[in-house]
Amino acid sequence: MRLFITLFVSLLSTILLVHACPPEDELTAPIAKSLGDKFKQVCDLGIKPGGTADIKWLRTNILPYYLSKKWLTKDPPKGWQSEIDKIIKKCHKDTYNYCLDGDRSKAGDCLKGMAGSLMLKYGATLMSYCPVLDKAAEDWSTKHDPKATFWISEYCKTKGKIC
Repeated sequence: MRLFITLFVSLLSTILLVHACPPEDELTAPIAKSLGDKFKQVCDLGIKPGGTADIKWLRTNILPYYLSKKWLTKDPPKGWQSEIDKIIKKCHKDTYNYCLDGDRSKAGDCLKGMAGSLMLKYGATLMSYCPVLDKAAEDWSTKHDPKATFWISEYCKTKGKIC
């Protein structure tokens, strides 16, 4: 049994070393900076994201894009809405102000855990998910950054501001 476990761990380690997943920091650093700069702009306008209306906006505009078969390999039996509800119930508090590092960090850590759980539950094994994640990082500047910019601009409009 120990031999089997050792072989399994060795094989897994080899696979993980061959495929850089999650993507290397050099690839994700510009993405994090871009999103951080956009979010800072929202906070600099005096907007304090985190209330019920903000979560409703997030639920209808952003979460359906990321919680879908496009990113995961199969749909949950009860549909994505129940998964979105679980994530919000577990990771969000109406008292949060996401411009504050502490609130943003608490919610972010929770979301990472929930995302890992979704990957395990809905077929996005590490080997099938890594190419999706790698492709998204590669396409960030042409495909995903404009979408993030659009979403942030639309969010600011709900607050009567222009970002």
